[in-house]
Amino acid sequence: MIDGLGDAHALMKPPRFETGLISDVVVVVSWVPALSFNYGQGGIHPDSVGVDVVIRPVRSIDRVAVRSLLRSQGLPQLRGWVRQAQTAAETWKSRGQHGYWRYARGELLFAGDRPE
Repeated sequence: MIDGLGDAHALMKPPRFETGLISDVVVVVSWVPALSFNYGQGGIHPDSVGVDVVIRPVRSIDRVAVRSLLRSQGLPQLRGWVRQAQTAAETWKSRGQHGYWRYARGELLFAGDRPE
């Protein structure tokens, strides 16, 4: 994961690896905006701000194919998403944004918000 993200790895929080339910979604990326935090009265805690990545479990029968697609397509796309999120317009960065990569019919497909 770190090798595939290169220098973009430093621009995000450490990835979380989920366990449990398996779905077609294998990677989820989120932009958490910097909103004023006032200890329980709304806003976002400063430690939560930035790019959050979650790696989801994959069916064992699909694991080899998904791993290969992540290395060749998914991680370069994620690296681009992370870099672009850092330099996106303030209007984009002021709202929570989400995207995900889904494995379907032998392909890794992205859906969601793209940094503007």
